[in-house]
Amino acid sequence: MFRTLALASAAALCAAPALAQTAWIAAPTAPEVAAAFPEKAKAAGIGGGVELMCTAARGGGMTDCEVINETPRGYGFGAAARKLAEQKMRAAGVAKNDEVRVPVGFPAELAKGPSYTVKTPVWTAVPTVGEIQAVVPKTEGGPNNARVTLVCEVQPGGSLTGCVVDREEPAGQGFGPAILTLAPRFQVGPLSGEATPTVGAKVRVPVRFDLKPVAQAAR
Repeated sequence: MFRTLALASAAALCAAPALAQTAWIAAPTAPEVAAAFPEKAKAAGIGGGVELMCTAARGGGMTDCEVINETPRGYGFGAAARKLAEQKMRAAGVAKNDEVRVPVGFPAELAKGPSYTVKTPVWTAVPTVGEIQAVVPKTEGGPNNARVTLVCEVQPGGSLTGCVVDREEPAGQGFGPAILTLAPRFQVGPLSGEATPTVGAKVRVPVRFDLKPVAQAAR
C-alpha cells in the first residue's frame, strides 16, 4: 500500500557561534574590506584580526576607536580597522557614549580581491521545520536521510541571492531544487563568527533532514 512520508525531523545546519554581546546592524562589506586591506599585508598575502574599543555615537555608530588587540602586528591592520569601524559599523541597543568592543577581521582571501566564502555565517533567519516539510519530496520507498548544500551570495541586509545547489545527497530526487526554493528564508548578519564581512561574499547553506513513514513518525 502506498504510504506518504512525513518529515520527522529537519535541521538547517547553520554553524552559528554563540551570540555576540553586540548586535551589529551595519558593517563593512567584502569589497570595502578588500579595498581597505593594508598594502603590506596584501603583498604578503596574509590576513589578520583586530579588536577595538570604541565609543558609541547617536544612532549606534562608532567613534574614537582605539586598538586593544592586533594580530599580526606591524602590517597595518589596526589603522585599517579603526577607519572601517568609524565609517561603516553600527550597533543596535547601545546608548551614546557607551564603550563598545568592536572586532574587525581581514580574511587572507580578500588580499587578492573581494571574492571569498564566509567560514562561519551568523544566521539571523532560517526556514521553519514546517516550511521545509512543505517543499521536500515525499515518496514511498524514498531515502530516509537527505543532505543539501546551497552556495549563495549575500546581499545588503543579509538576504541571499544567486543561489545554486552545490551538493545534493541523494542526487536526482528533487531535494536540491526543493531547498533552493527556500533560499529567500535564509538571512545572515553583517559579520561572520570570525568578525569578517558577509555582504558581498559567498556563503554555504547546509541543510539536513530525516524522513520517516507517517505511521512510524507518529509513534
